[in-house]
Amino acid sequence: MATKKLGWSGIILSVIGIVLVIVGILWFTVIFPMLAQVPTDLDKTIYFDGNLTVPNQATGAMISFPIEQILQQNGNGTQDGALFVHETYTMKNAATGDEITANYIEQTLAVDRHTLKIVTNIDEQHRSGYWSPPRGLGKGDSFDLWDPGPHQALKATYVKDDTFRGMKVVIFKIDEQNISLGTNPQSQLPMLMDTTINLAIDPKTGVVVDEGALTTISMDMGGQKVPAMITYVRFAERTIVDLVDTAKDNQGMLFWFQSLLPWLLIGIGAVLLIIGAGLMIRKQRTA
Repeated sequence: MATKKLGWSGIILSVIGIVLVIVGILWFTVIFPMLAQVPTDLDKTIYFDGNLTVPNQATGAMISFPIEQILQQNGNGTQDGALFVHETYTMKNAATGDEITANYIEQTLAVDRHTLKIVTNIDEQHRSGYWSPPRGLGKGDSFDLWDPGPHQALKATYVKDDTFRGMKVVIFKIDEQNISLGTNPQSQLPMLMDTTINLAIDPKTGVVVDEGALTTISMDMGGQKVPAMITYVRFAERTIVDLVDTAKDNQGMLFWFQSLLPWLLIGIGAVLLIIGAGLMIRKQRTA
């Protein structure tokens, strides 16, 4: 009787062990990738503070005033695994509250929920590049980030490792000059854009915890660039606080659900499988 119990115990433990190992492997390859995706009910607001410099229409002199910009992002359905992300950029004069309609942007992008790349063949305007930085960025890396201003993807390049608000981050920079924006509808002069964007990114999660962008739009007057608009924006403090918290929460999720849990399942399963196999061998020897 004792020998028979050993055999059944060995079989049960072995089966449980095999199941746990399989679940652990599936967690790595299938379950966690499904969890670590952009949610279909995405509803995110990003606030920027900065200043805008434009010519005074009466005198022609450049004048500056403080601005607030809001980026609203919402999920708007899916197709073949891509999430349609509807975005609006609104800007207002922080001193007067007047909306600056010339800087309004609205777009809908088709984004791969896992890789964060724009799905070009589904996207309505066949955009390309990344919607947001991918995870795992580090020294020597670069990636193309979609920018609605020049309506193209711009290359972000690694600059250095750094610390921001107590977090280890990687600094990436976009530095592009003389991007063609077509011609001015009134003067018919060529319009050019220079832009410098600095990104502080949590490399584990890909969350951008700080961003600052300086953009100059100029008219090309016979080879001389005359500024028509200079914009500087940076994440507002409340957005920085929110995104730092988001990055930390996501780091915790990655630790528990990507690293610890599957290895625990595989480890416990392997131990049970070894014990079960040992009991079955012992049963055969004592039979």
